[in-house]
Amino acid sequence: MSPSSSAATTISLDGRRERGARNKEAVVSALLELYSQGEVQPPAARIAEMAGVSERSVFRYFDDMEDLASCAITVQWDRIRDLYETLDSSGDLTQRINSIIDHRLKLYDKVGNVMRVAVVAAYKSKVVALAVKERRQMMGRRALQQFENELKSTSDVENKERILDYTLSLENIIYLKEALGLSHNKVRETLTVAIKSLFDS
Repeated sequence: MSPSSSAATTISLDGRRERGARNKEAVVSALLELYSQGEVQPPAARIAEMAGVSERSVFRYFDDMEDLASCAITVQWDRIRDLYETLDSSGDLTQRINSIIDHRLKLYDKVGNVMRVAVVAAYKSKVVALAVKERRQMMGRRALQQFENELKSTSDVENKERILDYTLSLENIIYLKEALGLSHNKVRETLTVAIKSLFDS
């Protein structure tokens, strides 16, 4: 093979790899977009249509739908990792309450739609179920850390930890926002009263 032929082959292979990477990313983005629109288990054909690829291509890039879901969850997590992990834990009780409520409302704005679908999808997908469980546990730990001092000096700690965990969960915020139709300000007011009531002496 001549040098020019070898170079042309390399360019061709590189082009196919780049196109494949773009198509794989498009498939993942399509699934996340369908999740955000409320589709719990969109079929491969629907995902392919939105991504602009063939249905067969979906399974060229992923072993099965579970593999695709796992990849999508990882991508979503990478996109919002900083938001999950960044929380101001300084200040007095009122400041820390305000900080964590603002944090949870930002999470709701960013991933509320996907989270709502994921909670339902978790009953059908072990991959999604594990991801939802991990996010819940992380948020629960952050909530307890935010009020560590108050919890140390209160009675009935275990029950209060469980109440605090649920009060600040995305599932509860979704309920307040979407079932009760509360504004962000009303959600903030409701959560503030609930948390302060746990630590009233």
